[in-house]
Amino acid sequence: MIIDFHAHLDRNPISKEYLVEDLLRDMEENNIDKRVVSTFYGASISAANDKIVELVQRYPDKLIGCAVINPKLDDSVDEMRRIAEMEEIKVIEFNSLEHGYRPEKFAYNIDPILEICEAKGLIVKVFTGHGFYTMPEQWVFYSKRFPKITFVIEHMGGTDYTYGTVDLCKEKTSEIGTLMLETSYETEVPALKKAFRELNPDIFLFGSNYPSNLTKLSIMKYDSLNLSQELLEKMFYKNAQKLLEIKK
Repeated sequence: MIIDFHAHLDRNPISKEYLVEDLLRDMEENNIDKRVVSTFYGASISAANDKIVELVQRYPDKLIGCAVINPKLDDSVDEMRRIAEMEEIKVIEFNSLEHGYRPEKFAYNIDPILEICEAKGLIVKVFTGHGFYTMPEQWVFYSKRFPKITFVIEHMGGTDYTYGTVDLCKEKTSEIGTLMLETSYETEVPALKKAFRELNPDIFLFGSNYPSNLTKLSIMKYDSLNLSQELLEKMFYKNAQKLLEIKK
């Protein structure tokens, strides 16, 4: 079984048609049982999130809804309130690179957004790994204030911050809250070996970053690392299964 914790719904830039069949075909070809999916494409963030809700309603056994929130926008807290009432949404995604902001500067919106996430038991997924807008420590700033929320660090903090992220995740969880690492995009073998050697296997979540990365390669990269069967099972599905409360 494989649960992909990080994938996006792509769209034809000319026709504006969402490439739903491509998403599902990729799942079938790579034996992906379930996929957490979001999209950045639409007339607005609300429209994009509504598309994800619609898609999960159509494919509830395959897809898990992830809504995108941009705290730079005046209506971001209102959008958070709106989607928090939708049972199809289990995960919230912040992408400070895509939307161009430094997370620590937008506490006036991010704090109330996280208060809603905490009240609703939503998982928070954050982009990391490319420059000073995307440092994991910028989100640890919030995880310390909202220790009941599980924060999923995309790309394991890579490519710029993987080694420091591993050290960060070794700190006491009571001090920084619950951090988990999503595995897509990181391909540096020494960094991967350090992470799997030094960290608890319960914190890893497999992600493909489809369609930006090839799902097949995202799976194959672990073949040469000699990881234990227990760790592989936890990373590929058991940790996500527990986090998302998916019944076996």
